[in-house]
Amino acid sequence: MAGIGVVVNPHAGKNRRERERAEQFVRAVGSDGLVRQTGSLAEMAEVACEFRERRIDILAVCGGDGSFFRTLSAMLHAYGDAPLPRFLPLRAGSMNTIARSVGCRHGGPERVLAHIVADYRAGRPFELTERHLLRVNDQYFGFMVGAGVIVNFLRLYYGGKRRGPRAAAQALARVVLSALSGTALARGLLQYTEADIDCDGERVPHRRFNLIYASSITEIGLGCKATYLATRKRGYFHLLAGPVRALQVIRRLRRLRHGWPLAIDTLYDNLAQRVRVEFPRPTHYMIDGDICDAVTVLDVTTGPRLTIICK
Repeated sequence: MAGIGVVVNPHAGKNRRERERAEQFVRAVGSDGLVRQTGSLAEMAEVACEFRERRIDILAVCGGDGSFFRTLSAMLHAYGDAPLPRFLPLRAGSMNTIARSVGCRHGGPERVLAHIVADYRAGRPFELTERHLLRVNDQYFGFMVGAGVIVNFLRLYYGGKRRGPRAAAQALARVVLSALSGTALARGLLQYTEADIDCDGERVPHRRFNLIYASSITEIGLGCKATYLATRKRGYFHLLAGPVRALQVIRRLRRLRHGWPLAIDTLYDNLAQRVRVEFPRPTHYMIDGDICDAVTVLDVTTGPRLTIICK
């Protein structure tokens, strides 16, 4: 057996408070794996190459949603066309949207890893699920990609003093109150940008957008299942794009919670395999909650299918 490779992002919120976590992981995996802390992208690339040389069976990543996309991107560059090991998300972020959306085991990272190691040693089967990764500009791989209001809300959230679902819910409540009272906060978040968007060879019928969001998982955070089609068809992801008004979304919060179509006439809502967004000026976008450098072209295509350990 090749073993378990564990990546620990020391900068993830919960890992900063648990400084002994990496040492606990070392004791948990023992001779059945190796644990590496990655404080930079260069270190992550080195670890990815090491894991490929070791031919690990399981890749466990302890961090937040952004840690997952950074690690998986490094792994795919190292692995090329070779299949990736099974992926085990260990919840150490403030939101943990990906782990929650795919139904991964609840509990602290130490307890979850110990359980998986015990099953691995005993040869017991894991409960698995699969999701496609999204390939972004032939450089990054993640589950969620967005621009417009998605990035603006993340800036509002990261600008606060606290992290986590409660802080995100409070930020959302501020936006809702602003929209209802007509103040500047909601208008700023929902400001429009021009873009040309092609989806599988067809032009999306708008030119002004404040929402561009593609995902291969159903949840967007706070229990909202915006991309309800994300797992509907193998080889596809869900694209939402268009100009929306705050009150339109507020009136449909129940639909968001239940994973129902928003039914907004101006919102392009469909499955996709290849999306190209061309901005007239450099525009920031996000992958899995991390805000990335501004681009003028954003290409999102269906990436490799990832096997994820749930339990």
